Amino acid sequence: MHFSPDCSTLPASRPLRLFQLTGMTLLCSTILTTPGFAETMPSRPAPHKAGTAVKTTAPAKKAHRKPTSEGSTSENVLVTASSTATGVTNTTPGGGLLPPETAAKAQQSVTRDFIAKQAATSNPISLIQYIPGITLSNSDAFGQSDQSSFYMRGMGQTSVGYTFEGIPIADPSSYAPFTSEASDTENISKITVQQGVSDITSPVYNSVAGAIKQYLSDPSARLGGKVNVSYGNHQLAREFVRFDTGELGHSGVKAFASYSYGTNAQWLGPGRDRRSHVDAKAMKEWGNGNSARVFLTWTEQSFPFLMSISKAQWNQSGRSAAYYNPTYTPGDVNYYKQNSEERHSVVIGAPLVFNLGHGLTFTSEPYYVHLHGAGNNGQDQVEEGYNGTRPTGNLNIPGSVDGSAAVQAVDNFNQHTAGFNNVLSWKAGHNELQAGYWYNYYNQTEQAPFSVIGPDGTAENFWGKYPIRDQYGDAVMQFNIHLIQQLNSLFISDTYKMFNDKLTLNAGLKFVMMSYKSTNLIPGDNYNYGRSDAQPLPQMSASYQITPNDQVYFDAATAFREPSGILVYGNYWDAGAPEIDLAHSTGLKAEYSISEEIGYRHTGLVNITASLFNYNMTNRQSSVTAYTGGRLVSQYINAGGQTSRGAQIAIGLRPWHGLSPYASFQYLHATMDNNLPDKTDYIRSAGKIAINSPAYTANFGLSYDDGNFFVNGYMSYVGSQYSTFMNDEKMPAYAIGNATIGYRFKKLWFAKSPQIQINALNLTDNKYLASGGGSFNAHPVKGVFGSTLKGSAPLYTVGGGFGLVFSMSSGF
Repeated sequence: MHFSPDCSTLPASRPLRLFQLTGMTLLCSTILTTPGFAETMPSRPAPHKAGTAVKTTAPAKKAHRKPTSEGSTSENVLVTASSTATGVTNTTPGGGLLPPETAAKAQQSVTRDFIAKQAATSNPISLIQYIPGITLSNSDAFGQSDQSSFYMRGMGQTSVGYTFEGIPIADPSSYAPFTSEASDTENISKITVQQGVSDITSPVYNSVAGAIKQYLSDPSARLGGKVNVSYGNHQLAREFVRFDTGELGHSGVKAFASYSYGTNAQWLGPGRDRRSHVDAKAMKEWGNGNSARVFLTWTEQSFPFLMSISKAQWNQSGRSAAYYNPTYTPGDVNYYKQNSEERHSVVIGAPLVFNLGHGLTFTSEPYYVHLHGAGNNGQDQVEEGYNGTRPTGNLNIPGSVDGSAAVQAVDNFNQHTAGFNNVLSWKAGHNELQAGYWYNYYNQTEQAPFSVIGPDGTAENFWGKYPIRDQYGDAVMQFNIHLIQQLNSLFISDTYKMFNDKLTLNAGLKFVMMSYKSTNLIPGDNYNYGRSDAQPLPQMSASYQITPNDQVYFDAATAFREPSGILVYGNYWDAGAPEIDLAHSTGLKAEYSISEEIGYRHTGLVNITASLFNYNMTNRQSSVTAYTGGRLVSQYINAGGQTSRGAQIAIGLRPWHGLSPYASFQYLHATMDNNLPDKTDYIRSAGKIAINSPAYTANFGLSYDDGNFFVNGYMSYVGSQYSTFMNDEKMPAYAIGNATIGYRFKKLWFAKSPQIQINALNLTDNKYLASGGGSFNAHPVKGVFGSTLKGSAPLYTVGGGFGLVFSMSSGF
């Protein structure tokens, strides 16, 4: 039997009551004490990393008690600490989903005890889907696609701040997280979700819904590594290898590098997904709290698109309505090779921590992120068209019929982001004062030229290197935008503890200053657009440790989000007429929110975390998504005010007899406060339920692990949700189940903890719609001024199907 307290994450004041049981192994490397229950132990073993098994060297002895002056006893306890090659320790409550937390905010983490048992193909957002408040819109069978998205407390992923190893990783323009670029699943040590309030020190500014913090595992102190090979349905094949140098000489420097390659046939329709990825990290720690780390990730991936479809298409054709044509016929703009994306990325960071003495600590995190890609689609283009407001002349496009021809519309984007986040902390007595400065520079070029399609249905060049040119020799484009964004942010925060550190009070202020400058090199465009913004963001919190096992907290915070998307800062032109299809959104204002939370936590054999929350938002940023000329484009709108209130709870059992159940639940009531403008009238949306805001979501799971054999199963339920602002069309409720079974073997020659594992995703192959794109109204309605406002069918993403992944892995 394994009794597995997760001591590494317990607060220092937390008691751990240990009982001598036959055959018990305590997977914990420290013993914590409380008044009246003093415990001692042998010398602590050296720290260890995932992939090694460490045991105390002292011989096992029977626990011996002796009376203390208070009549209680002290006890000598032998403790064993161990982990598998995959980093599993079987110590985290809820099967790895509910480690103890102490922050004065709603916060929950996912540890290796859960991550390592999921499919190696998993995208980080698929690893957090069971945390209350998270609704995953999964669009593929293996949980790995960046076409998937998520919602937090009814707000989209663009309202969530995302950091990787302490640096901002989301696209600074669209706020899309692109989590597949951050790291391979095998190298993720932990993911922390803050549902509501992000840390004031975090370099994010769009965190209206909260924040997600992903961490890369450190290099091992010992020479070795890991391998993993995975195969599955839909021709899935993936290989992963990691090498750890161990300590280099006596320098204190250690490093690792890993490489993975994965490919699979598109789970729905034709085409293949491909991904190559590198993670690397080096670090050195010295003195008392000094450290230097440098990490790099590199990713190259390509994947075909799936179509977003209407509910009528879904009801008529089901999943088949969502994929592009597998074969090409002349003039076909829905051929799958024309509708796909390719991306290359590099992420570099260098977190530095210096202990300056006298309670002073300085942290600096410089970073650089480069993303280059193209997301393309097929569409028709007239031969006698327009480049902005200027006639193109006869374009002489091969394959034209009746004055128009199929072309590939390219969206070539190239982004460079660089910056640093500096924090100075001073601890003195019961007080900690923090001050910091964050600077971010973002440079993006995005062009939309056209390429000729050959007789086999593929473009002359995927990246638009040889564009179709007008009579003046210029490339015909729908937009050609260059955006520069600069951000300066200052913050100060003070934390004070009293009553024997039971009461913790915090207050802080963050001030964010941003400037934008964009140009659009399309003939006849206004060319230059710029704006600036400055937002003060105060926050405060208080927590009280009622008992060593029970905590209550309260927080109040503000947050804002700038309008997202490159087309906010440039016009989208119709290449068939001298007209603007979508005008840049000069009238949008920054979304601003005021939020409050009150919460409770209990830690012990059973862990519980619960909170009540309230949001009041102004200038709520939302979007209406539709196909424009074959390209899926989102038009951003100011949805006025919104009020969101709800409750969430998660309960998990610390592993007991190998069993660890978990459950979470959220209730959400989100309403719109204003009528929305639709041309010259308004729809009657005030008081309606906000889109993508299911009233009820729930997750249930059970994990079993005896050290060798392990199995788990998890189920998510998402209630029905409105997909129009007028609440005249709904996306049906759905439930999805995933399961894992595996076995770990003993050391075999050079193989450390070899194991086999099978993951089944969407176990019952449930056919469902995963998210709705939104529209004002699906059917004609009467406006506030009496006009008849025609309806527009919202578009939906089809949920991922059944995926089966068989994996073999080992340390060495």
